[in-house]
Amino acid sequence: MLACVLAIASGAAFAGINSKEVGAVLIYPTYQAYSNPNIDTYISITNDKNLPIVAHFEIIGGVSCDDCSFDVLLTPYQTKRLLLNRESIGQNSFTRVYDASGHSETGDVISLAACSEPEGFVVVTTEDPNMVDAYTLGENVLHGDLVIVDLGDGTSSQMGAISVQAVGPNDGNRWIEFDGLEYAKFPNIVTGNFWSPNAAVEPNLVLFNVDFETGDSPVELNECEVNFVNAEEVRFNADHTIDCYDRVNLRNLAPGFIEDILGTANGFIWALCDEGTHGAMITDLEDPTSNYTYPNDSQHADTLFQSTTVTRRDAKLKLTKFVQNEEPK
Repeated sequence: MLACVLAIASGAAFAGINSKEVGAVLIYPTYQAYSNPNIDTYISITNDKNLPIVAHFEIIGGVSCDDCSFDVLLTPYQTKRLLLNRESIGQNSFTRVYDASGHSETGDVISLAACSEPEGFVVVTTEDPNMVDAYTLGENVLHGDLVIVDLGDGTSSQMGAISVQAVGPNDGNRWIEFDGLEYAKFPNIVTGNFWSPNAAVEPNLVLFNVDFETGDSPVELNECEVNFVNAEEVRFNADHTIDCYDRVNLRNLAPGFIEDILGTANGFIWALCDEGTHGAMITDLEDPTSNYTYPNDSQHADTLFQSTTVTRRDAKLKLTKFVQNEEPK
């Protein structure tokens, strides 16, 4: 499948949120690592400048909203590729993170961490490799993307990481303030197209929340209003609640979200959520009928991050200090 993430800004004040620019913070909207069906995620990250940096990774689990942390050193202009793969030890399963940069089928990979959850999202901050303790850098040097691969049917999807630029003085801590002073502001409205030609298609809405502290329990719930407009300009909406992450089938929000009922196979969707909640819409065409033009093994994703001059509240993300993850017992 072909997938993309687009980011646009309505005004210069929001120019620092983009999937095509380098940034000081990267957000990968979703990762998936399952053994049945067999799904892996590859994450690439590139240091685009002539200075060494530490990329501090937070793998945020979508159920517990807890994090799995590790550091990756990037030399000038270096690209790393990580593999997230679901593995089992006895009765327990976990998501193994490997440094799979340049490996072949017979090559070795280096284990970086063992994380508990099979799905969620990923946040990367730019840090100073010369400091003993973590110190974030206001350097816009990172860009990357991810590929989710279904090894069962051979399909894959690719999307760019959301790049958040540093725009002012950096205080060095991991309390990342998306306030337009330290880092660029996040938009509060997420928009995108939907495509739902028949009952075999699964249009999924992915949302993640950057306004929480990892390790907090419980994470504060956020209300989202999801609005739909079809090609005939017929509008309806549904409410949805998330904590830090969710991937929900649109038909669970609005039953009958197919062409036979909507009168159209495509339209427009936007979500307005509390507390700095932002995300992406991914539409999977896993088994289209014979009258659909895409081949049976194709999938489609269309996501759009719409900037706006309206904000409900400045979003913040508090990341924990690096703790080496132990092997699961």
